[in-house]
Amino acid sequence: MTRSSPTVIIDLSPVVRSDEANDWRHVEWIVKSWREQVDPHAVFYGIADNSLTYHLNDHGKQCLKKWKREGRARTVSWADPAILEMAEKYADATIITTDLFRDHRKEHPWLQGSDRFIKPVFTGASVAFEKLELPPIPDHEVSWRIEDAELKPKGVTTPEAKAALNSEWACTRDRAACDWAASPIIEADPAYRDGRVVCPECHEPARRVGAREDTREVVVLLDDAEVDRIPVADGASLTVGRGRGEDRYDVRDILDESQQARVSRNHLRLSNRRGRLFVEELGSKNGTMLIQDGSAPSRLPPRVEQALRHEDRISLAKDTLHIRLSGRRRVRRRYAPDLTTAPWLTGQHGDNT
Repeated sequence: MTRSSPTVIIDLSPVVRSDEANDWRHVEWIVKSWREQVDPHAVFYGIADNSLTYHLNDHGKQCLKKWKREGRARTVSWADPAILEMAEKYADATIITTDLFRDHRKEHPWLQGSDRFIKPVFTGASVAFEKLELPPIPDHEVSWRIEDAELKPKGVTTPEAKAALNSEWACTRDRAACDWAASPIIEADPAYRDGRVVCPECHEPARRVGAREDTREVVVLLDDAEVDRIPVADGASLTVGRGRGEDRYDVRDILDESQQARVSRNHLRLSNRRGRLFVEELGSKNGTMLIQDGSAPSRLPPRVEQALRHEDRISLAKDTLHIRLSGRRRVRRRYAPDLTTAPWLTGQHGDNT
């Protein structure tokens, strides 16, 4: 890290707005205290949401402008991704913030357990610095944190707006005026504007269709890398194995030939009953293991249904692939398997018996 590179990155929006004060002096006190307590030669760089300007008094606005003119700060529409991008670029820099970045753990796995984050604690003009713990969180929690973060740009932040997500909605515009107008339901989270539900595409008022289906989503992983997300609607079943067809997930699309041979044609079945997901081993040759926190993996007996929890993982055919339940609670799409492309045309042509 060069002399001019930042050694401290400040998440300006939550720092300035600490204790609901909207006070730029929080930044000045941090700079002064850090140089006195930690590093007299520290180089600071701040990143803020664009909206911070509207919460500052005249002094704060002038100071933020000065930092920006001097190349010590910038404002962006959403600060979190920019902060983490800079933190990755300057791997030795400390980040001063109050945010735990839970909704960014998937794209930035280094956040899990990171010790680079510091929380400022203000007592008048003096500042104490406490290490901000970022303990690892499970994959399903990462999913719903991401999901909640995606709602903010749509205006879904109030209890009334979030209650609207429990229903299905239809666009009220002419079929030719909006892509969603041609569909019986909007297969995405609606937006919320001026106290009403609107289409997320055209922002015209939406019409309530009925209660949202209790759909659940499963995640397919190869060597801990996510390769697919598959929705399973209430009352539906999904067979996992080496075979195409309705209500089937064909593993030949993601496995090489040597791996395909380990998975049976009808390996296991996932079933959704009123939002509870069950797994049933279908008598496969290489079996299915259930991996639960704090317990040794156990082999699933054939033809016996087992309810899945968010903490559980399913291991197929000696760890050939894993499946877990997603933490997402608003799955609005439908699973449509590819029935048109033969496996041998994609190079995935294992045994079909």
